[in-house]
Amino acid sequence: MAKIRLPRYLRAKRTSKGETAYFWERPSWAKPPAEKFGRVCMVDSEALGSDLSHAIGKAELLNAALDDWRLGVEGKAAEGSVKALFAWYRGHVRYKEASHRTRQDYREMMAIVEAVQLKTTTFGQRRAVEVNASHADALYRLLIKQKGDRQGAYCMQVCRRVWNEAIRAKKVKDPNPFARMGIKMTAKKGNRANTRAEYDLFRAKAREMGHQSLATAAAISFELLRRVSDVFGYILEPGDEERGFFWEDYQPGVQFAMRQGKTGDTQIIPLRGAPDPDSEDDDVRARGALLYPELEAELARMKRGQGHIVINERTGKRFTEREVGRRLRSIREAAGLPKDFTMTGFRHGGATEMGDAGIYDIRPISGHRTLQQTATYNKANQEKARSAGTARQRHIVERARKEKDRP
Repeated sequence: MAKIRLPRYLRAKRTSKGETAYFWERPSWAKPPAEKFGRVCMVDSEALGSDLSHAIGKAELLNAALDDWRLGVEGKAAEGSVKALFAWYRGHVRYKEASHRTRQDYREMMAIVEAVQLKTTTFGQRRAVEVNASHADALYRLLIKQKGDRQGAYCMQVCRRVWNEAIRAKKVKDPNPFARMGIKMTAKKGNRANTRAEYDLFRAKAREMGHQSLATAAAISFELLRRVSDVFGYILEPGDEERGFFWEDYQPGVQFAMRQGKTGDTQIIPLRGAPDPDSEDDDVRARGALLYPELEAELARMKRGQGHIVINERTGKRFTEREVGRRLRSIREAAGLPKDFTMTGFRHGGATEMGDAGIYDIRPISGHRTLQQTATYNKANQEKARSAGTARQRHIVERARKEKDRP
């Protein structure tokens, strides 16, 4: 019989009488004094009895109320208002196709725009069809004063997207008041690439502090150029349980299968180069040299189990983004690494190292793809990945030799 999947935050517990009872437990990040959009969460933990169907139904209602608080939703918006238009867009296929992080950012920008206080009302209560270019310009000037240039520009970008789809659906009239505003969005400085020396120092300090999981996560990201969300397998929405690296997909010294969260692909990464008949090492001559020895060394230090590899040693569960942030900062400070040292920087550092090795098409390793990829293309990618890893190892060895010979 298939196991029933419970809604978020619904827990089954054994009572003192040996019966199963259900409880909806408010997540720690939502407990007072935590606020979202100036409001404390009013949804509290609740005992839901022993009837499973009743508990599931009530838990779904509580989750919906929690989401409304988290997103700043306050009841049904007036028909035809900007707030109602934003609500319509959140149900649009273009919005639903976006990544979880993009949707999260869009919701935040919409909430900011809705909350802008006008003389007698808010911008969210204004009729959408009445918004013109002058209103858009005034809104932008106010937002950059309150929120800064970048966030103000991002709000205008989101509004432009919403109005574009609304014009196509004939909910508002052309022209788009948020188009051709002459806003130049200057991208913030990107994540700095972590160097191999910093990578080695971070892993050593993480192990010393008892955080083997973070050392392994750094190795997966740096060596295999993986996104942080995939390395830690963050569960942000339904279906994310299949994201990340699993023990069942790892064959030591042979290959690693990666289930990608962004593309949905499963990619095979060979862990050895081609057999070298001229090598003096019997293993290399027969099976090829190991391409990611540091990565496999970190994996060997972990207790092999089942399921997702990188888990929180304290809880036995996957990390949350907040937990990773706290642990990263503690290791970074203990190791004396700079403040702009980030988890994302491992992926950038690994990609930079591959570029230094003369490998400019990193897709066979990083997992980036085009819509035209086929099964044949993926097979070719495995051989390209092997070649890229081999060239990278040659570069690492040569660089180490030069540093050793340097006076």
